[in-house]
Amino acid sequence: MKKSVIFIFILFFCIARAEKDTTVVNHNDPWIAYDKFLHFSVSASIVLSTQYTLVEKLDYKNDDAIYFPMLVSGMNGMLKELWDSKQPNGFISKKDIVANIAGIIFGVFIIKL
Repeated sequence: MKKSVIFIFILFFCIARAEKDTTVVNHNDPWIAYDKFLHFSVSASIVLSTQYTLVEKLDYKNDDAIYFPMLVSGMNGMLKELWDSKQPNGFISKKDIVANIAGIIFGVFIIKL
């Protein structure tokens, strides 16, 4: 559990330290949006499904397998944001990243029940 907290802390630190480009146009990116729900639910689903596969199908111990699903889900979210930034009028949304992290936390919480 300690490694999970450290991982989440590092993700939040990276978001907080990201430099803000003042030349970028202010994008309409509300906190409450269907897009944020998708980021949250997909991140949680990746954590839960990857954990299930590792524990039930590949015989990993539950506590040993938790870090890989967190990494896979986090990388999926970051790659999605990088993809979005390459699209016309696209940008990296810190709010989407927060929704991804919240989904990861929720997935880990469900696993730890």
